[in-house]
Amino acid sequence: MTDDFIIIGGGPAGCSAALFAARVKRKVVMIHKGTTPLIHSFNWLLPGFPNGLGPAEWLKNMRSQIETSGFTFVEEEVTQAALGASVKQIITSSGKVWEGPAIILATGCYDRTGFIEGEAKFVGHGVFYNAYQDASLCDGQSVVVEGKNDQAIREALYLSRFASKIYFIVPAMKLEADEKLIGALRANPNVNLLLSASIKKIEGENQLEGVTVLSAGEEKKIEAKAVFLFARQSKPKYDFLKGTIEISEEGCVLVDDQMMTSIPGVFACGDMLSGAPQLQFVSAAQGLVAAMNADRYLSNPNL
Repeated sequence: MTDDFIIIGGGPAGCSAALFAARVKRKVVMIHKGTTPLIHSFNWLLPGFPNGLGPAEWLKNMRSQIETSGFTFVEEEVTQAALGASVKQIITSSGKVWEGPAIILATGCYDRTGFIEGEAKFVGHGVFYNAYQDASLCDGQSVVVEGKNDQAIREALYLSRFASKIYFIVPAMKLEADEKLIGALRANPNVNLLLSASIKKIEGENQLEGVTVLSAGEEKKIEAKAVFLFARQSKPKYDFLKGTIEISEEGCVLVDDQMMTSIPGVFACGDMLSGAPQLQFVSAAQGLVAAMNADRYLSNPNL
């Protein structure tokens, strides 16, 4: 089947791109398979919603907007991509082939294995991955942070504005970060640093109650109400591209100022550009920008 836009990914970036494309009377197909804990568990920080709004509800509203404009939703996994100069082909798990002159990649970055025991149970209500979004939920509480790099330290320092105590678990013999950041972390009276340690289990019944940490060959329990994980990195989901577009050394999809990848007519937006979960309205805005530029590309590919 031939469409104007083939959008791969049904999160904030993909839905925003589909909404714009459908509104400007393009023929749109959005291909999306499965969900992640990020879609179901978090109360996202969204401007204009003082009480917050659940991701599932927000995305459902966005998809309802798209449906009124007319689009095709395909719930299948993308297995292969043939990205030619004029016509692009996307092949899904059923063997169906979708063709179109413009592709928008918005598959996100929540693609990892090796979850900690108990992690999935508390995602979004005890286990978090973004202090800038969720630190306010931990006001006056003891929390655990696991990580060793600049990002983990920056987020822990921000978190220290809210948390009464931070247990910073370092799964290495030393921190691998800027010395100034390390100095600021060590000087923070709210932070207790544990080197050569790792979280073995996240515990609790109806709410998170603490973690079991392996340190110096022994297991110890730490009471905490929240856990922020930065040691187990997510990665962008683009295995189906198989080296067709340029990727940075950090594993992020590279785009120009038009959100276009190294292949003309192939655009990208959302978390696959940063390699880490972004604020949702940032991803949504990138989806709109990518769709606007893709529409201009379809109108005049030579510009």
